[in-house]
Parts: sequence; structure tokens; C-alpha cells
Amino acid sequence: MIRLQKHTKQNKTKEQRQESSANRYSVLYTLKGQYQHVGCSSEEEAQYVLGMLMTDGNRVPVGIYDSNTDSFEWEIIGQYFHSQDSISDQQERLHEVLTISRTLRRRDASWQPGYLQKPSFFA
Repeated sequence: MIRLQKHTKQNKTKEQRQESSANRYSVLYTLKGQYQHVGCSSEEEAQYVLGMLMTDGNRVPVGIYDSNTDSFEWEIIGQYFHSQDSISDQQERLHEVLTISRTLRRRDASWQPGYLQKPSFFA
């Protein structure tokens, strides 16, 4: 009986890891001055979505958040401007974008646990 419970806990942990890796990345962008994101399961998918956002006249790409490493990669133009700022401004902006990314992920996970919706680019 104890083995069965332990096995069940291991399965739950494995399922949670799979759910979190299925939505490991968030592509952050702004639309009408509001931050939004798209959940992606791989870095390649996130890079593709970021590229699609660069051709969208309404959405402004910001970058990619990796929830496993809690890190953020700026899109290329933003990275250039970000690197021109003082270290303190860079740290402040990074802290801000990390907070926004975490908040958006928490918000969407509370609507449907373990699932980040992928909004349509043509909505």
C-alpha cells in the first residue's frame, strides 16, 4: 500500500513537470499598451511566435520568458536598446519584465490550471 501511494505521488510529480514543460516559454508582447503573452512548449516554437509578432502591425514583441530558468531574452531590437541603458536601468527593466511574465502566467494558470492558452494572432 505504501509503495502504491509513493508511486502515485511520483506520477503526479511527473505529470506536473510535463504540464510545466508543455508551457515552459511565454512570448511577451504588447497590444494596445497592455502586456500579453503566448505559451509555448519549446524554444523553437517561442522563437517562431516571436518572429510572427515582428510582422504584426498591432502587436509589439518584447521577448521570451523561460519559466524553468526564470530568465528573459529580449527580442533583438529591444536587446540593443536595453544594452544602451545604465546597469541599474537594465536591472530595473529586467525585474519589471520578469514580474509581468510571472504574473501573466499565474493569471492564465488560475483560469485553466496547467494550460496557457494560445490566443489567435488575428483576434
